[in-house]
Amino acid sequence: MKTLIRLILLAGLIFSLSQCFGVSKTFPEKKFYLIETGETKSIYSVPKPRTFVIRKVFISQRFEGKEFVYRKDNAVYESDYYNGFFIPPAHNFKEEFVRSLLKSGNFEWDASIHTRISVTHFIELSLTQMYGDFRTKEPKAVIEFEVVVYEDKDSVSSPVFRKTYKQIQSIEKKEPEALVLGWNLGLTSTFNELNLDLSQKLK
Repeated sequence: MKTLIRLILLAGLIFSLSQCFGVSKTFPEKKFYLIETGETKSIYSVPKPRTFVIRKVFISQRFEGKEFVYRKDNAVYESDYYNGFFIPPAHNFKEEFVRSLLKSGNFEWDASIHTRISVTHFIELSLTQMYGDFRTKEPKAVIEFEVVVYEDKDSVSSPVFRKTYKQIQSIEKKEPEALVLGWNLGLTSTFNELNLDLSQKLK
């Protein structure tokens, strides 16, 4: 009983001292971001009568969480608890990718939304890298992904298009907002390159 009373008195003393001397511990406010790519170049004035479904989006386990990842050394990666994605990065990436395909005119419909439309192409995405490279005084936004396109719903069939894209975009500061802006610029450029490739490869 005496021990309990002493503990209560000690806790009260610590609380009183913290109030008297203004001792308080504050934490940074959590911030959330979205990837929002720039305008996609229109390749066709009238969209091609093609439809697609994103069948699968794979993202490396290293980067699938909502927290931003920074590379601090060759073998050292850190996650940022206070800065991250508003929605899971795989979903955010998919939304921007779909928007780009439709804006380019390579496809007319996203058949996963318009379910009564028959599908002409199936697409699989693999996001393998997505981090801030903070190893040097010149930070960079890094993103790498593979796109595989099939004309047959059978995944055993050979793809009609397959390519890996990697973008390393220089950014001004080792800060979350600068990193997101770098990803936005890099993906805008990469999506335009991808759509041009698709316009030349797809029937």
